[in-house]
Amino acid sequence: MENSKIAALVELGILCRGEDVSTHGNGAADHGPHAFSRHNQVSLYENPKYRFPFQNPEKPAYLHFDGEITVGEALDKTRFTVFLGSADSEELDRCLDKPDTIVLVFEPDDRVLVEYLDRAQLSRLNRGGVFFFTGAPYSFNPALQEMLPKELFEQGTPVFFQTERIRELYGKWAAKVIEYIEILHYRHVIYPVGSQFFLRSIPFRPIKRDLMFDQQLHVYENLIAYQTCQGVMHLENALKGFPAILVAAGPDLNEKLEYIRANRNRAVIICVNNAVKPMVEAKIKPHFVVINDASTASGEVFKNIPRIHETILVGHLFSDLGGDRFRQKYLFGDYLPVLFGDKGDLELHGSVISTAFSLACLLGCDKCIFVGAQLSSPNPWGLDYAKGTMNFRDNGSLSGETSRFPHLYPVHTEQGVTSYTTLNFRDAALWLAEVIRLSGIECINTSKSSILYGQGIRYESEPELPDARVTREVADLFRTAPPEVRPDMVLPFINNEKVNWSTVRNLSAGVLQEADEVVLTRGFAALLEFDKNNISYLVERYQSFDNRYFYGKVFLEDNVARVEGLRYYFDHVRRMSDEFLMLLTRAEKGCRRLSRGVTP
Repeated sequence: MENSKIAALVELGILCRGEDVSTHGNGAADHGPHAFSRHNQVSLYENPKYRFPFQNPEKPAYLHFDGEITVGEALDKTRFTVFLGSADSEELDRCLDKPDTIVLVFEPDDRVLVEYLDRAQLSRLNRGGVFFFTGAPYSFNPALQEMLPKELFEQGTPVFFQTERIRELYGKWAAKVIEYIEILHYRHVIYPVGSQFFLRSIPFRPIKRDLMFDQQLHVYENLIAYQTCQGVMHLENALKGFPAILVAAGPDLNEKLEYIRANRNRAVIICVNNAVKPMVEAKIKPHFVVINDASTASGEVFKNIPRIHETILVGHLFSDLGGDRFRQKYLFGDYLPVLFGDKGDLELHGSVISTAFSLACLLGCDKCIFVGAQLSSPNPWGLDYAKGTMNFRDNGSLSGETSRFPHLYPVHTEQGVTSYTTLNFRDAALWLAEVIRLSGIECINTSKSSILYGQGIRYESEPELPDARVTREVADLFRTAPPEVRPDMVLPFINNEKVNWSTVRNLSAGVLQEADEVVLTRGFAALLEFDKNNISYLVERYQSFDNRYFYGKVFLEDNVARVEGLRYYFDHVRRMSDEFLMLLTRAEKGCRRLSRGVTP
């Protein structure tokens, strides 16, 4: 029979229970103390320049806990505490008595938790911000990554304390818990600083941030496709019951090309954008290519492949859609549905291989075989990619480890291989492994060195597939009727955008023509307006614009330097406006052709 206090905590939403782990010891009460966990923080493998994205060097985005620290010292730095072991220690009591402190308690042994609850006051645990977890970290339903929201990690860098019992008897379990929590902290707090959305924004200023330049560029480039391409919802269960081979760009891809070729008719081949070049060079045409990255760099691969009209592109609305390389396209994402309709969406995170998996699920595939999905490298100094990809480079044979950046993060796979990866890919693998675990879809990874592993994923080098032919079903997807075209509704939108960018362009050009003393007043006033309407955010990623240079000139130096910085800024805004106006004019012509019944 379940302990009544455990049942009460579950009912109150304070206790979440995962699958049991093998217990050790006699289950007696743990009286602590809770000592600081002196593990190597995950964040040490991130580029240290991202710790200080603000101009103030005393204001880090996240913390490193060096050496031994007490609970009191930790509480001076962060509001987020994690305790491994349910012990009635002074350290845990002190945090429970601070109502503004987040307290997570992880316990592998229900017997010890019962002993703790028999002595604890339920009212102290029910104050809000206190949560208990029992069992294996990769076994919760919903997953930990769903239960621990972004807002939790915004309270501070998590600091960990564990009892001697945990350290001696449950070291591997504790390491998994710590890594999971720290990867989530990376996801919600550290990654955004160094992501493509903010990388060019350092040092941060309080400006409006909506679409970044690459997204806005692709919106204008894709305006015709938005009107002529169906959304991914039209692919739902279109290939139900077929297996899928999901092709990523890891170095194992090259040795698996013949396996893919041999099974092209037996399985749905879904290829990520960076893997399509070596596939095409091997004369293997995937059934689908997926792209979700909005950066202009991600679409460069399409300029280096021929037209592959036997392949369907599934692309995000803000991505490069490959121009004329693909005859049929399905889109996902959300942008002005009143104009362009609801395209549907695909769940994704961190790596485009997650998008490939989501597409396979949408198509109704009952098995997914991952090829080239290593998300890692045997080389601790740089990620390796398949030969023939745009990212391929020889990383050499550097040796040695530093246990921090620039060394890659080590991961010990279930196949006994030590691989090295970026924190972004480790996060992507964690996210996808949890999604797979809860999906119920059979998944096979063909790479021993892949960091994508866990419940529901097994290793097999070249799994045999039953005889089948997907040809007819895939061919039907080329005959999907296009959406109803409404260029009469889109043309006013384009005209309004042209008016806006003409205004921005003319204002910028006008400032550039002024004398220096006028630039100081009129230019700075215009800058403040552009800060409010996303122009400043857009220009941060335009061509070679250097935000550090601009910031230093305009905000940290004298008036002579400020004029120089403002001229630098408005020159880039003017040229960016010209580029957007050119794309809008092209889209306007395309819309007028559509209104006459001429399809692209």
